[in-house]
Amino acid sequence: MVSSVVLFLLILRIAFARSELNDTCITTNNRVGRCVTAKDCQFALDILRSKHNTPEQYYFIEHNKCGQVSDGANPPKSLVCCPIIQNVAGCGVSKLANRIFGGEETGVGLYPWAGVIQYRVSKRRFSVYCGASLVHHQWALTAAHCIISIPRSWSIHRIRFNEWDTTKKANCTIKNDVEICRAVYEIEEAFSHPMYQVHNPNMSHDIGLLKTKTIVNINDFVIPICLPFSEEVRQLPIDQEEFVVTGWGQTDRATPGIQRHVMLIGQKKSVCDEAFESQRIVLSQDQLCIGGSGGQDSCRGDSGGPLTREYGLVNYLVGVVSFGAYKCGTSNHPGVYTNVGNYLDWIEETMITNSVYGRNRDV
Repeated sequence: MVSSVVLFLLILRIAFARSELNDTCITTNNRVGRCVTAKDCQFALDILRSKHNTPEQYYFIEHNKCGQVSDGANPPKSLVCCPIIQNVAGCGVSKLANRIFGGEETGVGLYPWAGVIQYRVSKRRFSVYCGASLVHHQWALTAAHCIISIPRSWSIHRIRFNEWDTTKKANCTIKNDVEICRAVYEIEEAFSHPMYQVHNPNMSHDIGLLKTKTIVNINDFVIPICLPFSEEVRQLPIDQEEFVVTGWGQTDRATPGIQRHVMLIGQKKSVCDEAFESQRIVLSQDQLCIGGSGGQDSCRGDSGGPLTREYGLVNYLVGVVSFGAYKCGTSNHPGVYTNVGNYLDWIEETMITNSVYGRNRDV
């Protein structure tokens, strides 16, 4: 999905040009793609190889053909309009699966997409504060307020994955006889949503992207989370459904620095509207209302972190921690999360505009 202006220009360009191998194209759901053979499109390969496809996926293969290519000696091969921005193969699945209030310590490698942002607070001093989620080889999603609503003397410096204990200075620590070593990457550039306003109490459009200077090494301990590109996932209900928040924030005992998680229940938007009525805050459709049980909440230090849900044994990033009650874990006072599914167009456009893509690859 792309903005209407970019989409219009691309359609004009494509309408008056013959679709050939590696041409830019537009998919049936208005996403920017590249015209390639099915074997060069990871998204198409995953569909063709899967034994559990949806009608929507078959529709994609049939209706996103954009041309043919032939070497003259063999029958022509069909080309498909392959989305440039795709979920990384194997995303959202923890290979080691055996700001959280009332939360429990996580298992080693249970949330391999969770990252923590390191800020430079002075010439020689650094601090970790916000969370983020790896969504691509070189991109992490966080909250806009973690990028621009920070002290003037602060600057985003690095993002750390495979983090267990933020209070430890050593890069590696031992947990359950397993050596866990941080994966640290410098940030090349940060992008906050252009409509986010620092002094807006509603915290609308509280979403941002971080681009690392180098490609993140994917392994058993560092794996991207899946974005909800599928309409099937985006249309799943919220109210009374289960979600998980991961972070290193405050607990009911202290600010531990240990990665923790908590299961929260989704609520109707009206529940948050009532909870925040005294602050004159009314949620938009771009925000999610989650949690509210006493002692179970995301908390300070979890800002920007992932709100995920499991669907078909795969974890999807559905929200970004935005804000909650002043006192963490207040009973009947849910937290507010940015609805990631409503920002896929901005995410995709930002990543395409600020990346160099040659031949199509899974991202």
